[in-house]
Amino acid sequence: MKIQLDWLKTFVDPQLAPQDLYDLLTMGGLEIEGVDSVDLGDGRHAEVAELNVTPNRGYCLSHIGVAREVAALAQKECRLPDPNAELAKAMGSTPVDKKITVVNDEPLLCPRYAAIVIENVKPGPSPQWLVDRLKAMDLRPINNIVDITNFVLMEYGQPLHAFDGDLLAGSKIVIRRANQGEPFASLDGSELKLDSDALVISDADKPVALAGIMGGANSQVTRDTRWVVLESAFFDPVTVRKGSKKYNLRSDSSYRFERGVDIEAVITAQSRAALLIKELAGGEICSGRIDIYPNPRERTEIDLRISRTNQILGTQLSAEVITGHLKALGMAVKEQKSGEAYRVTVPHFRPAVTREIDLIEEVARLNGYGSVKVSHPVGTLNPVRPTRQQTVIRRVKEMLSHRGISEAVNYSFIEEELAQEFLSAFAPTGSQTIPLSNPINSELGTMRTSLLPGLIQTAVRNLNKGRKSIQIFEQGNIYFRGKAGITEIPSLAVLMAGTVPARLWQETGKAYDYHDLKGALEFLLSGFKVSLQFCPSTHSFLDAEKSLAGLAAGAPVASLGQLNGALTRRLDLAPGVYVFEMNVEALARLAPRSHKFSAIPKFPETYRDISILLDQTVPSQTVTDLIRQTGIPLIKRVDLYDLFEGKKLEKGKKSLTFALSFQSPEKTLTDAEVNPIFDKIVQALADQLGAQLRQ
Repeated sequence: MKIQLDWLKTFVDPQLAPQDLYDLLTMGGLEIEGVDSVDLGDGRHAEVAELNVTPNRGYCLSHIGVAREVAALAQKECRLPDPNAELAKAMGSTPVDKKITVVNDEPLLCPRYAAIVIENVKPGPSPQWLVDRLKAMDLRPINNIVDITNFVLMEYGQPLHAFDGDLLAGSKIVIRRANQGEPFASLDGSELKLDSDALVISDADKPVALAGIMGGANSQVTRDTRWVVLESAFFDPVTVRKGSKKYNLRSDSSYRFERGVDIEAVITAQSRAALLIKELAGGEICSGRIDIYPNPRERTEIDLRISRTNQILGTQLSAEVITGHLKALGMAVKEQKSGEAYRVTVPHFRPAVTREIDLIEEVARLNGYGSVKVSHPVGTLNPVRPTRQQTVIRRVKEMLSHRGISEAVNYSFIEEELAQEFLSAFAPTGSQTIPLSNPINSELGTMRTSLLPGLIQTAVRNLNKGRKSIQIFEQGNIYFRGKAGITEIPSLAVLMAGTVPARLWQETGKAYDYHDLKGALEFLLSGFKVSLQFCPSTHSFLDAEKSLAGLAAGAPVASLGQLNGALTRRLDLAPGVYVFEMNVEALARLAPRSHKFSAIPKFPETYRDISILLDQTVPSQTVTDLIRQTGIPLIKRVDLYDLFEGKKLEKGKKSLTFALSFQSPEKTLTDAEVNPIFDKIVQALADQLGAQLRQ
């Protein structure tokens, strides 16, 4: 916004040097971006300042608006004219409603519309003082009538438009929506096809202006104009903004309407322009004014607390000082509670002031930001400690990442069919899926009941793009609806598929198998000192012969195994996809909160290997448990490190090889002490499991 210094001083004299005035405005929230001396010709110059006006200060897009600010900041009087009183004296005898009819079909988009008719005008060049004012604002003079509307726009901030009365079909103005595809030629030469959402000013036949944005070429004032209809209105800021952007039309008018004009200044600015037209174009103003204002707007009233103001600003201002600042801004202040509470009435030209904090900001601005003392915040900082569950989740992610398993993140939504099929074993009895009322698409219409569908789809995408090896995990919540409402369970899932990356200690081209998956689970459990009892899994999506469920105190904690063949074929996956899912909440509950220190044993371990042949139906966990029970108290570790099944063995048999370690806290064990225990283990395996010792 450009402000001419001489023009500004016609309303307020701050009695400050220009630079001091600019500094005052900058510190008051109207930053001066630059100052220029405009050449008016004949050696005359005008000093013009460019203001950066923020969107909430649309009232400062005029000389009167800035004059109000200067008067408040400098504590000076602001002298404003009263053109409404003068207009009443200057009107002629011809009633305005005999010349023009106005119909407002869109009162919500145009809350106020006023029209004045001026007859017997003589369009022509503007006087020098008016030309100088416009040149200083970088506006091109056109003729005295159009120049007056631009002059008043810069003076009051209220856009006006003058129509040639003879070009208005039916001597009628209608505020309405445009018809779909309706043509409109604007003053800047644009040929538009309007949509039905455009707000237009129309005569009886056609649009003559795009409301609040730009007039039409079919009704503009020319040398032949003899009577004009002077329009002044308040248009909805959002509608003007959308229309301006949609039709790529920007004007000084739209710029101000978008930020909200003073609905009370609609008639004041119009009166000022009508008087100037009568003075400079020799017109006769018809009696009366058409002012369609069906719902007059009440002024906003806000309660302000003095204590709250000082608390926010860190000041100790008195009630007199605070209310004095607000009164200087044109606000009415009424005392509610002596020295503490006040009711503040906000003028219409400040529509952005709606809350107590807005008033406090105005007090800070007028009192001076520099007067606010610098202080440091004082408070108690409480250390933030992660919860037990958060600690476990972080540790789980670290362990899996260090093992070479990559983390994946998927949507929490899956399709209904998968949600039912992968209903987690952790779900309470009778749990149901949770459908979304407004899903992204049909494939993401249900809250996930397992992390596995997301990991499987991630694996499919990677394998289809040529990835040979997949090791991924995801940690997140799964969701159910039960009798107690919606339940969220923190869960962890791991998927392995494809071939193992080449390593020195593994054969090249080996595919991931069940034991790789179980090894990852046991690695995770060992890190938390947690042990589970394994039993056959009942999940339909897992291969019945290659799946297990991990239990703690009879409750399911984990499930693992190979996806069944029917499912992998349906999901376009090759056979050999292994998954496990774990209840992280249960893991956090089972893991010990502290670890007791144990001294390093003084005496060495003694090792034995045992290789047995037994039925394939016997779980390896059963063998491990029996060895531990039989070897008490000297056996320390039982590790299965080899499984063999093949044609070289008897049908229905498998070979298991275990590494056993024995240790005593009191002495070094001899073979004479270990061998009887080892023989006892072999005998127990033979008697209870039918196992044969392989030589």
